Amino acid sequence: MVTGAGGFLGSHICRYFGRSGHPVAAVGRLATERGLTADYPGLDLLAGMTLPDPAFVRAVTNWKPDLLVHAAASARVAASAAEPYTDFQESVDLCAYALDTVRKHAPNAAFVLLSSAAVYGNPSDLPIHEGTRLAPLSPYGYHKWLCELLVDEYRSLFGVRASSLRIFSAYGEGLRRQVVHDLCTQMLEGTEPIRVFGTGRETRDFVHANDVARAIEYVANAPAGSPPCYNVASGRELRIDELARTLASAVGCQRPLVFTDEQLPGYPTHWRADIARLAALGYRAEVRLEAGLADYARWLKTVRSTRP
Repeated sequence: MVTGAGGFLGSHICRYFGRSGHPVAAVGRLATERGLTADYPGLDLLAGMTLPDPAFVRAVTNWKPDLLVHAAASARVAASAAEPYTDFQESVDLCAYALDTVRKHAPNAAFVLLSSAAVYGNPSDLPIHEGTRLAPLSPYGYHKWLCELLVDEYRSLFGVRASSLRIFSAYGEGLRRQVVHDLCTQMLEGTEPIRVFGTGRETRDFVHANDVARAIEYVANAPAGSPPCYNVASGRELRIDELARTLASAVGCQRPLVFTDEQLPGYPTHWRADIARLAALGYRAEVRLEAGLADYARWLKTVRSTRP
């Protein structure tokens, strides 16, 4: 069962497990938006559901899932700063509701929270490992941290098999925000130079959504006594100017890049993950960044060409 199934990561997770032959319950307000019904048999589409919702309790009771992936949450750093209480409600409150529903109605299920590397803030040392001091820069990051504390609570006090995945810079088909989308969109429209926030020397650790889904499978099958949280990334640090040049090559854009030197509030300067803990379960990132970006560029071109 996947909450937030209509979102970017939620839809990829549904497809991954569905194509692997598992029956999947897709829970969310927008579960039909990303074409989930046409992808594979065995999908139970539970659309029109906004947590907290008694229908979710009934669905969990009836399904008794082996694995519940909680992907329903706010996903905008800037919006969290503008409306922090709303962000709290859409992240912390929903996580508590989902955890307590599993505790009561599917106690044997594994529960996997999609958290974020935003809990680390702007670390002084790289690579970032799970023991790195948490110092969020935004309400979004603080609220992900609070969700992780809820996971620890239900794991320690109630025996829920719960884990948190700290996802770094996820990308892939269906992404409609953040730096990969914004740069690619600029490159596909207009004639002006490509405007890029920052100096270009900032770095991120990009991970494809399909690799995020694979990480969930490894964590859900981890042996008893495994750690409660994992970094999910490629382990590779990429400069933003290099990202922009790779995307320009994929799109066929030859317009100049202009860096604004403006730093966006709430965003870190450098990220590179230590993924040794996840690798110990057998995980490794399989989608090469260059190939993944080329696939994304083709997807976005197709979407734009089919718009009315």
